[in-house]
Amino acid sequence: MKKAKKHHPIRRGVILFLLFYLAAFTVPYIEHKAVPEEFKSTFLPESVYGTEVGSERVAYIEDNLQALLMRFQMVEEAKEEVILSTFDFRADQSGREVMAVLLRAAERGVQVRILIDGFSGFLSVRGDPYFLALARHENIQIRIYNPVDFLKAWKMQARLHDKYLIIDHKMYLLGGRNTYDLFLGAYSPTPNIDCELFVLEEKETSDSSLEQVRNYFEQIWALSDCEDFVCERETEKVRSCMKELSDSYDQLKVNYPSAWESQDWQALTMETYKITLLSNPIEACNKEPLMWYSLIQLMKMGNHVTIFTPYIICGKEMYEDLEEVCKSVSELEIITNDVTGGANPWGCADYQNQKKRIWSTGVQVYEYLSGCSSHTKAMVVDDRLSVVGSYNMDMRSTYQDTELMLAVDCPQLNELIRSQAQEAKTYSRTMMDGEYQIGENYHPAEANLKKSIFQGFLRVMTLPIRRFL
Repeated sequence: MKKAKKHHPIRRGVILFLLFYLAAFTVPYIEHKAVPEEFKSTFLPESVYGTEVGSERVAYIEDNLQALLMRFQMVEEAKEEVILSTFDFRADQSGREVMAVLLRAAERGVQVRILIDGFSGFLSVRGDPYFLALARHENIQIRIYNPVDFLKAWKMQARLHDKYLIIDHKMYLLGGRNTYDLFLGAYSPTPNIDCELFVLEEKETSDSSLEQVRNYFEQIWALSDCEDFVCERETEKVRSCMKELSDSYDQLKVNYPSAWESQDWQALTMETYKITLLSNPIEACNKEPLMWYSLIQLMKMGNHVTIFTPYIICGKEMYEDLEEVCKSVSELEIITNDVTGGANPWGCADYQNQKKRIWSTGVQVYEYLSGCSSHTKAMVVDDRLSVVGSYNMDMRSTYQDTELMLAVDCPQLNELIRSQAQEAKTYSRTMMDGEYQIGENYHPAEANLKKSIFQGFLRVMTLPIRRFL
């Protein structure tokens, strides 16, 4: 009995430590910050529209194989510099293929800079010989944004969620795709549906969206929140991986010869009136919701708004904003994953808990189910404006992560995304007058007892932690 009592102080100490650690991990992000008045006065939603044809052209990339080949084609165009920023980068098939073309660019003298989020850096990059092989090259620099540090729990919620590829001062690609098989190529049996925008600058200007993205990257790259990822010792394994990447480049040219043919970028793209970069604050901390505010103001400019988002996890302020939008527009639609087909089980569980609250705002929600999970983040306002990028309609993207979206004034792009939305609705069900209306291509998944029990468990688990999902 005395021995048991002797251990009570130790147990209490461990419990107290865990409670303090949990507090450090969550408390800094519990308060939702307000948008600064200065930003409200300077962000003018009408400024995203142009009055004449601009200097940048755009293409909409919605096929995963095309997305991979676009990366090959773009990197081959590089003469001076390649910039790649991504939330998640893995050394799987498509990831290694991207590495191979980056390495070959570096070998011909192009400066390559790669920025990766700390969560991916911890799980996929740290110690991986392929990434070490890249970092070993003198023309390649890799930095990790907010590396996972268990001694700094108060910073671990903040993530880099941007995804873009910049080639010189000529072109870039920006959207929602991470750099691995689920999003690139034809290597995954159940790929995610996603989209991104390719932007071509015909005439270099200081206020172009390309320069906006480049300046944004430079600001993040210089942050003290970022740390260099280096290869301190070239092991035999690292040398082997470098040789493998170098050799695989030649095989890629055999497998995908069209990616190495001369590209007619003009024919691929469509003219725009204006392209504007929207972003969140960049520091690794609890953030003011600049992206959410910007999107809400753009919605209020229109009458008919359609949004694609993988999941919906709204807080009190976001619900209030959606209610305001619904009062000012004729129609606000959201296309999101059906809970039986979504790739994020936490988001699906929260939707089951919150769907009546979401519907009560006046939003018309379409629950999409096609056999593949949608990872698309896009919005169209009336018949001119399209917004595409990395932002999910959740509290994490709103208050914790870096996010980028492109607001594009281009009727042709708007029509293309609206057409995609109309097709997606045929694979969806939506609540009307107390009953679900079923799209012609919507086929409900068969009931699965194990999955139902698991979802029920998650629905309870999400209640106290939903703002951190």
